[in-house]
Parts: sequence; C-alpha cells; structure tokens
Amino acid sequence: MQKYRAVIIDDEEDSRSNTRSMLTNYCPEIEIVGEAANGPEGKLKIQELKPHVVFLDINMPGMTGFQMLEGIYDRDFCVIFLTAYSEHGINAVKAGATDYLLKPLMLSELQSAIRKVMLHYENKASSNAKPENDKNLVLINHSKGFTLVDYKDIVWLEASDNYTNLYLAGTKKIVASKTLKEFEAILPDSEFFRIHRSALINVSYVKEYSNHEGGEVILSDGTHVQVSKARIQEFAEYIRNKSVSPK
Repeated sequence: MQKYRAVIIDDEEDSRSNTRSMLTNYCPEIEIVGEAANGPEGKLKIQELKPHVVFLDINMPGMTGFQMLEGIYDRDFCVIFLTAYSEHGINAVKAGATDYLLKPLMLSELQSAIRKVMLHYENKASSNAKPENDKNLVLINHSKGFTLVDYKDIVWLEASDNYTNLYLAGTKKIVASKTLKEFEAILPDSEFFRIHRSALINVSYVKEYSNHEGGEVILSDGTHVQVSKARIQEFAEYIRNKSVSPK
C-alpha cells in the first residue's frame, strides 16, 4: 500500500491530537511525518518534509491558514482544511483545497477526503505517463475527462491557482486540473520557457519582444505576455542560443 506523507498544522494541541489519532487508527494510507502549531512553523515543515497532503487549520493567531498558503510558491501538495467555522467554505474552494472538513471531525468525511487525495495522485501519475506511440502527446485532465494534445500546438500556459489555462493554436483554450509547475516538469525545456511565475510559453510562437512595461513577449496569435524582471536576462540568453546566427 502506498503511503501518503502528511503534515498537521493547527494551533490547538487537542485538535492536533484528535486528527493524529483518527489518521493513525483509521487511515492506514496516511503517514504523519510532522506537525506544527502555527503558520510560519508550518511553512518550514512543508519545505523540509515535502508532504503529499497538509491538514490545515484556518483560524490560527498571527497567520491564518489562507495567509500561510499565499506565501507558498508553486504548491505541489493537497490541502484539507480543518475548521470549526462553516463560513470559510467558499474561500477554501478558491484556495484550491482538496476538501474542507468541519470540527469535530467525522470519520466518514475524513476518509472521503483522503480518497480524494489518493485519486489526485493516481490521476497525476497517469497524466505523466506519455503515450508510447507518440512522444509529442500530453494527456490533459480536465473537468469533463481528458484531452490528448500535441505539445507543439500549445502556444502558452497560464497559472490559475491549482489549475492551468492552456491556449492552443487556433484560439482553443483548455482548463486543466494540473498546476503550471507540473506542466513545466513534463514539457520539454528546449521548447518551453517560464517567463513569469504565472506564464509558460512555447518559444516557437514568439513573434516579438517589447520593453513595454518592463518587458513582454508578443506571440504569433497577438497575445501579450509579461516577462518577469527577474527572468528578462535569462530569457534573452535562452532566445539568443536558439536563434540562428548568420555566418
């Protein structure tokens, strides 16, 4: 049985103890690798332990669970919010939570949330498996199923929380249930460059670069995409190395 590493972040010791006990006794798929009593400590635990799932309290002094997540760049773990307040549901959805559980926890709801975590990683594993008959195809999971896309048809990709907007040649758009970081890992870096924390472009579609507003690329479909100031020099070098120089 595959084990999924978990970190519990909650400022109440009794609450952490209850969550720990339920996971240990009734959820054999979960391995608790760390705990934290506040947001800053929780961020450090996440960076150090790299969990598959974080059980996160929302209302904590100093830094709420939402604020802690906002400070984590390229989140690559599932989040299950734990809270005594039902009004946080909409914000939990916006934060890309895998699930949202009310305290005191109900075992059936906790186990259901863990099944969602398992399904997430199973889908992720299948998405990363490229079809053997065509190395250019990428499997794109979305709300209605999946689509096989030739990566050469992807013009650019835009981060949207735990989702990614893919803009394809011919003005088609797909909203994929995969993060931009995950796409960056599977798309060839010889063809794709991350010019901004929220944008990954196919350099084959770059038509022009402009210094407007600090720096932006203009793609062949007319789209203007901002270049991060921190990546302008690296992007210029990348394009220079790909360009054909006259003899």
